[in-house]
Amino acid sequence: MAPRIEQLSFLIVDDYADMRGVLRNMLQSFGVTDIDSVANGREAIAHIESKRYDVILCDYNLGDGRDGQQILEEVRARKLIGVSSIFVMITAENTLLMVMGAVEYEPDSYLTKPFTKDLLAQRLERLLSKKSDLREIEQAIDGRDYERANELLDQRIAENPRNLNEFIKLKAELALKAGAYDQAEAIYSGVLAQREIAWARMGIGKAYYGNRRYAEAAQVFQGLIDGNERFMVAYDWLARTQQALDEPEAAQKVLEAATAHSAKAVVRQRALGELALRNRDEKVAERAFSQAIRLGRHSIYKHPSIYANLARVKAVTSSGDAAMMVLRDLKKAYKGDKEASLYAAMTEAVIQEDMDHGERARKCMVEAHELYKELGTQAAPELALDMARTCNRMGETGRASELLHQAVKNNHSDELFLKEVGATMGDLGLAEDPHAMIAGITKEIVRLNNRGVELAKLGKLDQAMLLFEEAVNGMPGNKVVNLNAARIFMLHMNETGIEPELIAKVRDYLERVRQMDAEDRTLHKMQRMLNQLLQK
Repeated sequence: MAPRIEQLSFLIVDDYADMRGVLRNMLQSFGVTDIDSVANGREAIAHIESKRYDVILCDYNLGDGRDGQQILEEVRARKLIGVSSIFVMITAENTLLMVMGAVEYEPDSYLTKPFTKDLLAQRLERLLSKKSDLREIEQAIDGRDYERANELLDQRIAENPRNLNEFIKLKAELALKAGAYDQAEAIYSGVLAQREIAWARMGIGKAYYGNRRYAEAAQVFQGLIDGNERFMVAYDWLARTQQALDEPEAAQKVLEAATAHSAKAVVRQRALGELALRNRDEKVAERAFSQAIRLGRHSIYKHPSIYANLARVKAVTSSGDAAMMVLRDLKKAYKGDKEASLYAAMTEAVIQEDMDHGERARKCMVEAHELYKELGTQAAPELALDMARTCNRMGETGRASELLHQAVKNNHSDELFLKEVGATMGDLGLAEDPHAMIAGITKEIVRLNNRGVELAKLGKLDQAMLLFEEAVNGMPGNKVVNLNAARIFMLHMNETGIEPELIAKVRDYLERVRQMDAEDRTLHKMQRMLNQLLQK
């Protein structure tokens, strides 16, 4: 049974005190007593961090600082609100740009000012009816107990409720996240057999993509765009698929079309800039990176690489001095951030070299090497590519090759990233046949993993431990190897008893994976396994 409006907790986000008062009065007339209100994005995030709200009523335009879209994208990205929470976007502006920006990040609904108390109540009642059955499932998902979440979903689906599609959609999304692409495809196909629904068609495309059926996925995404040129997420997935098909120019055109319809997405502008840079289209790259910086000033999706890439472009289209001004903005925006400092040092080294400031360029490279070493396994995979390109440009070809080989070892199961590594090797002339080299390394790592798992099955845990410990030392940034090592060490202690030194190693392996991918499902299984072991 859905809770009544008066039982819910509300957060009102609006920069006008009068509007906050109007909304508060409306809610109080419904019998609501748990109401907080804030005037800006910074206060909104702070409140949502400290309290789980049932409903957030958020104005789109909040003056300086974060706007409503940026609040929504941050709370979704950081999982500060769950699937049963209600986020309603409120706007006084009916322009296409504003509406597209809000809808793109999927609020549960939006209201255009002015609206009546009755309309607000009607909208909330409808959303409550839709969301109420998701609370227990949300708790399971929040606790990363996906088996329990799927059990609950199966129960509700079997009951054939009025909001059946809500449960089916969530079950399919969990299957996609788990990498169970065949299962997801079957679920979406079942929905489409009843009637054509855009989210189910989109899900089919994602399942095809996950199964590397890229040509079929591209057809699905293109079909969605042909049916609705405002279906923005389909553009993003089509561009991603075209990159997987080695069609970067076509992918750039798709993202250019997308930004023409909806220019406010930081992630899309960054992706367009990176594609244009790869395609040596400096004009488009400069425009996209500039937009991403402007839009991302208060966004969770801002990133130091955007500044670094804009500086690289400015060095080509304008001057070294113009590029250095961008790097100064980077250092100011990310003061004290090691990753940002690394991007700044790498980029400045090349710019200073091009400006014939050799001594300064060498100092920047020394700094870059130190920062890269300090980041260790916390360094994102793409940083290895940027660092390799910089080393090669500065004449350190041996180090560039070493970085790319290590990148393959640390990410052997990431097919698309390996394509990027191969392309980088080819561009830099560091391998005659990059794909053969990458395939050889990958095959050896798979063989090593399989050998370790086989040893464990045969009960030869000591040998398996030695094998995986050696593998982790050689591939500290490899998720699969770290997780397998943690599992083997725990299986050993399950038989022989707790050893503090081995527990410390297991925690170290799991922490490395957490820093690389906190949402990895195997990681959470291993963490539960560790907790059970320690409770014995």
